[in-house]
Amino acid sequence: MAQQILNLDELSALEHRYNNLLPAGELMRRAGRAVAQKILDAAPAAQHIVIVCGPGNNGGDGFAAALFLKNQGKRVTCALIGCSKPKTEDALMMFDAWTAAGGTVISDPYNADKADVVVDALFGTGLKRALSGEYLDAAMWFNERRALRISIDLPSGLDAMTGAWTGGIPGCSADITMAMLAPKAGCYMREGADASGHVEVNELDVSVPLSTLGVIDQSDFRHLCEPRLKNSHKGTYGHVAVIGGETGTIGAAVLAARAALISGAGRVTVELMSEKAPAVDMLYPELMFAASPIDLSDVTCIVAGCGLGFAPKAKERLKQAIDADVPLVLDADALRMLAQDLSLQDAVLARKAHTVITPHPAEAAAILRTTTEKVNADRVNAARELSLQTGAISVLKGIGSVVALRSSRTWINPTGNAMLATAGSGDVLAGMLGAFFAQKFDLVSATLGAVYLHGAAAEGSFAGFTAGDIAPTAASILDEMRASFAR
Repeated sequence: MAQQILNLDELSALEHRYNNLLPAGELMRRAGRAVAQKILDAAPAAQHIVIVCGPGNNGGDGFAAALFLKNQGKRVTCALIGCSKPKTEDALMMFDAWTAAGGTVISDPYNADKADVVVDALFGTGLKRALSGEYLDAAMWFNERRALRISIDLPSGLDAMTGAWTGGIPGCSADITMAMLAPKAGCYMREGADASGHVEVNELDVSVPLSTLGVIDQSDFRHLCEPRLKNSHKGTYGHVAVIGGETGTIGAAVLAARAALISGAGRVTVELMSEKAPAVDMLYPELMFAASPIDLSDVTCIVAGCGLGFAPKAKERLKQAIDADVPLVLDADALRMLAQDLSLQDAVLARKAHTVITPHPAEAAAILRTTTEKVNADRVNAARELSLQTGAISVLKGIGSVVALRSSRTWINPTGNAMLATAGSGDVLAGMLGAFFAQKFDLVSATLGAVYLHGAAAEGSFAGFTAGDIAPTAASILDEMRASFAR
């Protein structure tokens, strides 16, 4: 089952419920045990572990982990920052247990001996202001260590929901973040995507409730992973029309069309706006190029906007695409025209067939009549507002792409890296979406599968990766998923 992301109120309510149901401190002991076990698994040869503890429950998790590690024969030093004793009841209980067992507590981590593993247990989700003073010094110490760096629940200093540094002051940057109960949205977006490292979730053996926000998981697009039926033909897998490609940006439409073909569409036809349109793609001669306007009532899905331009001819074809009663993917220049012409937005809102819009933050800001900075400040709500305003499924691109339905059901994509920051990457995503809708996968499977696979294609690449590499790599990943499904 896909992992649920809880907002801060939902997290607080869940913790309160189980703190009442379980023995005192049990949730904290479970969290400490999970962190300790991760350290034993990830760094079995570690000789010395230093845990930097804050005054609240996050610090209590650190003391609980320290006690477990000590009982396993590990040398552990705890640095308690900003106070002589923790401020919460459960954290104080763990602190007392640690000191009663002879555990070492210091007030300044710079006084600790060299460590093989360092743990950030300063602050969890409750931080309201920027790190400063001793806490900021402790975060700097944590970041400077040449050791395995682990944050408990959330890297200290991050906003749990947005991924921005609280108050604009950078905090802890971890190799591994051990998220307790549920993943935090901020670990996948903005600065949090780099600061969190590899995110692992431990539900602490409690029942996490359903939420309107989650992390995309393969189970969300299970139908995409089912092998094709033998009794099928190219007509079974749909006909994608790609409309775009003005002079100078023909490549955008071709990239989208290639991606649609590679992603499994039965047929793909490209209608280019440019009068200098090629007659054939020599790399993928399977693509068809329309010599005259495509009959949009005779295709299975339309992808419009990739390199479309803003000429009257382009705007007229966009209107016709919106009027067509087939699934529609709108990207790039089509989104700019939507932002400029409210009548086009009204037409999209009135559509009965599925519509997907794929804006980057600047395009989203133009549609919402706001700024890119405000979109990035709250990406989840920006994506939800886009869906409400247009009636479309919105895919707000960027690190931790956000997918929102009009119902406000929302997902954050955990896959991808900086290699997707390349010209044409968005065009490829549009083509992949078109292919999955043409193959008549359901709404959620088609959208989440395309976004997840698009991101996954870049993982493991750190240089020399271009937009043209995305679709073939994503197809290979899907091929492996289907082979595993078949077994």
